[in-house]
Amino acid sequence: MQRRDFVKLGSVLAAAPYGAFVAHAQNDLAPSVDFLNDGLLLSPKEYAALLMKLADEGKVKPDFYSNGGVVEELEHKFAQLLGKESSVFMPTGTLANHMAIRRLTGNNQRVIVQEQSHIYNDTGDAAQVLSGLNLIPLGLNSVGFSIAEVEQVLAKTKGGRVEAHIGAMSIETPVRRQQDRIIPFDKLQAMTDFAKTNDIKTHLDGARLFVQSVHENVEPKRYGALFDTVFTSMWKCFNASSGAILAGDKAFTEKLFHERRMFGGGLPASWAFAAVALHYADGFIDEYKTAWANAEKFFASIEESEKCKIVKLENGSHNVQLDVLGTNLTKFKESLAKRSVQLTNPNATGFMLKVNPSINRIKPANLADSFVESMKEAAV
Repeated sequence: MQRRDFVKLGSVLAAAPYGAFVAHAQNDLAPSVDFLNDGLLLSPKEYAALLMKLADEGKVKPDFYSNGGVVEELEHKFAQLLGKESSVFMPTGTLANHMAIRRLTGNNQRVIVQEQSHIYNDTGDAAQVLSGLNLIPLGLNSVGFSIAEVEQVLAKTKGGRVEAHIGAMSIETPVRRQQDRIIPFDKLQAMTDFAKTNDIKTHLDGARLFVQSVHENVEPKRYGALFDTVFTSMWKCFNASSGAILAGDKAFTEKLFHERRMFGGGLPASWAFAAVALHYADGFIDEYKTAWANAEKFFASIEESEKCKIVKLENGSHNVQLDVLGTNLTKFKESLAKRSVQLTNPNATGFMLKVNPSINRIKPANLADSFVESMKEAAV
C-alpha cells in the first residue's frame, strides 16, 4: 500500500470516532460486522493509517517510559471520565488490577474477590506469588457475591486466633466469565457502603465499564465515585492494541509508576496505544448507544423469521443468545463470513452475539437480509 493510500484510509478512520464505513483489510469490497469484540477490531492497515493521520495532525506526542506526552493526556482524560483525581497508564489490565489491590491492602493482605473474576481465574496466582496477597473468592459460579457472604468472612477473620483484617475488596462488572452480565449500580453502592463502614478499601475491575454505563444509563464517573480505585481497558472499547487505565486519588497514584516499572510495565514508548485510545475516548458511549439501537432493530427484523429467536440475559449487557432452528450452524457461520459478518463458534442452539459499534457500518435491515440469506443457504 502506498503512503497516499494510508493517509486516505487514516482520514476516513479519524473523521468520526466509530461511524465511518470502514472496510477491513482482508475484504476491501464490503464493510465487516463482527459479533465477537467489545469495540472495533482495527486491522493492522487501519491501525497504522490512523496513527499516521494522528501523527500528521500533531496528536501523537511521544512519551518517555510511559510518562508524559500523549500518555499523560490519556491519563488526564480518563481521570475525568472516571471521576477520579488522577490516573496511571498500565500496559495491561492484569497489571492494573494487581497494582490496585497490592497498594490498597497495605499491611492487611486479605482480599475479597469474585470466584468468577479475572483476578482469581486468569492471572496464574500472580497476586499470591508476586505480592503475598491472600485472595478470598466468594460467589461460586455467580456474577457476584452478597453482603451476607462478606459478613461471614469478616466474622471468621476477626474470630481467628491470629488477628487479621480484610484489606480490600475487588468487584468485576461486567463479568466476562458470566457472558458479561452486570452487577447493577444499586448493588455496587450497597456493597461499597458496607465496605467503607468496615474500613475495607474497594477496587472496581471495570474493563467493560463503559458498556455497562450505557445499559444502566449511569455515567462512568458515578461508578468510579463508589470505589477507591477503578480500572478500565483501553483495547476492549477504545481500540488500542493494548493498554489500561488505573484511576484513584492523587495519594494513590503518586509515584505508582515506580511500581509499574518494578513489575516490568514501564514500556519505553506507549504512544502507539495511548494516541488511538485517546482518539476514541469521547466517542464510545454515543456510538455504542447507536449500536445498541441498531441491534434492537436488527433483532426485531430477524425474529420475523420463525427460525430465529433472540434471548436476552438477566442483568445482561452487550451479549445476547441467537437461537437458529432448522439450520446447519457451521454452514450458517461460513455463509455469513462470506458476507463479511463474523460470528463465534456455534453453541447447542445457535450463537452468542456480542454487540459493538461495528454494527453501525451497515443498515439493520441489510444486516438482517444477510442473516436470512445465509439461513436459506444453510437450511437442513
